[in-house]
Amino acid sequence: MCGICGFAGFRDDALLARMCAALAHRGPDDEGMIAHERVSLGHRRLAIIDLETGRQPIHNEDSSVFIVFNGEIYNYAELMSGLIARGHTFGSKSDTESIVHLYEDLGIECLSRLRGNFALALWDKNRETLFLARDRLGIRPLYYARLGNSLLFASEAKSILLSPGVSREINFHALDDYFTYLYVPAPKTIFSGISKLEPGQYLEWKNGNVRLETYWKLAVRQGRVPSLKDPSPAACREFLLPLMEETVKLHTVSDVPIGAFVSGGLDSSTVLSLLAGHSSSPVRTFTIGFEDGADFYDEREPARRIAELFGADHTEIVVKPDCAGLLPLAVSVFDEPFGNPTAILTYILARELKRHVKVALSGEGGDETFAGYPRYLGALLSRYYRRVPFPLRALLARTAALIPEDTAGRHAPRRLREFLTGNTLPPEEMYTLWVSYFDPHMRDRLYTPALKRSIGTYRAESFLLDLFAQVPDLDFLDRVNYVDLRSFLPCNEFEFDDKMTMAHGFEARAPFVDHVLIETMCEIPMAWKISRLKYKPLLRRAMEGILPPDILSRPKVGFNPPMGVWLKRDLKSLVASRLSREKLVKTGFFNYDYVRELLALHDSGRRDLSLHVWALLVFMEWYEQYVA
Repeated sequence: MCGICGFAGFRDDALLARMCAALAHRGPDDEGMIAHERVSLGHRRLAIIDLETGRQPIHNEDSSVFIVFNGEIYNYAELMSGLIARGHTFGSKSDTESIVHLYEDLGIECLSRLRGNFALALWDKNRETLFLARDRLGIRPLYYARLGNSLLFASEAKSILLSPGVSREINFHALDDYFTYLYVPAPKTIFSGISKLEPGQYLEWKNGNVRLETYWKLAVRQGRVPSLKDPSPAACREFLLPLMEETVKLHTVSDVPIGAFVSGGLDSSTVLSLLAGHSSSPVRTFTIGFEDGADFYDEREPARRIAELFGADHTEIVVKPDCAGLLPLAVSVFDEPFGNPTAILTYILARELKRHVKVALSGEGGDETFAGYPRYLGALLSRYYRRVPFPLRALLARTAALIPEDTAGRHAPRRLREFLTGNTLPPEEMYTLWVSYFDPHMRDRLYTPALKRSIGTYRAESFLLDLFAQVPDLDFLDRVNYVDLRSFLPCNEFEFDDKMTMAHGFEARAPFVDHVLIETMCEIPMAWKISRLKYKPLLRRAMEGILPPDILSRPKVGFNPPMGVWLKRDLKSLVASRLSREKLVKTGFFNYDYVRELLALHDSGRRDLSLHVWALLVFMEWYEQYVA
């Protein structure tokens, strides 16, 4: 894993050096740059594969093609073997060099042959063309900015912001997205002058002209019939285990030691079992706990048991509630507002793991791949609930506000309230309500008239509604899964995984988001993926006899900090400082009286508004660092 940067259309060696330096945390092992009159490429290296000769930028035999690359290509040995047989000469054993030679043979179509996660920039001198590309599912980020006929790019926005020509002006549509979803979806960023490349997309720059193309689209329920004929445990094992074993084995490609995150949950336990199955030594495993006794969030005990079961060399990391100090660090790493507080835990976990290993596997993406979110169950139940006459559903929706809030960390009351309210809306709007934080009514009260004028007629909900519109003919459950794979997974989970781990020069890998596995799972009827009111039935059946019954039946517990406790105690002074009348009014964006009302509701215990308060804190910290 690494950091890449550069530009096309001009030459500025000093700017290139500064852009590289801004990404040093992503690649603490080495730095490399090339500068031509038309294109300059920079690279910061985290050495994982080919430690001795994998230095970047890498070029082909006649130095007509150069590349800087961030990611891992897991099938590179197979690609390399075929390329050598076709007469290509390699100067390294790097996965990156296989892309250069594959490009010589196939052009940009080479992207379809890559299995892994990546963001890359490739300069073809003969064609005077620069290509930027991002992996199919958006595991690795890539930002870019256009300045007239010129183009700048980098793994993180902070590198691009070093160019004096790039505007820091706020994109107000992105601001509305942030308060709706707690993230800013691609292609937007919070900066009006910077964009994100979308998953499965490449950009071509040639003579000042830019062209964007999609090279991969997620297809749900393709025409091919999967080999899974029935959802019995034996059939699930026969079908799923070889697929999962293959992707886990591929994700162990490394020339440095590899570990694994474990929580005692189904996904990470499955990864550990498969990893231990082909490891010649005990797997290094790691889990996280909390010093302040927030037992609901503490998974040390089940993680310890699953580690012992598979003979792992296990380490427990205890977190102290030091979020007040970590908030400015996290914001500076993200470069734009990001409101999921799980990012803080990932930051701490990566910081501690880097002392032991450079790479670790996780169960990230298992909920999207195997249908593990409560909203899938809600969508299934909605199919039957909508048969209730609309007047009765409307009455139940109006009384939903009377459901008492549970601030102990359990989400059932909020889920029930959202279910009853959402089922008076079209299904797509219902889903959007479920995954929103500041809903339209809350945003209307939060924003000042001036901010509303800046946002205009834009609706943040259009991001998800447009994704639903891409698959109109599928069953609603399949459409929800498609939308999650295109939104929550790349914009939320991958965003904080990449930024928080790379802040420490640490690489996280997620075998369950291998595109081959996901494409295969998308061929299976959703009725088999969530049935009898249980999540992930296929995965549970496949792992029967391998994982203990208590792990197979354990309810889903999110990887979340006890934010409700921290906000009322450890972060109380930070809330008072960042959300003061003076600072809120200074932005011109927020209605202070409404913010005060939200804080009072949260402090009273009548509503758990932890994520809303945290989102405001993050935004105000970002504003102080990047705008004020």
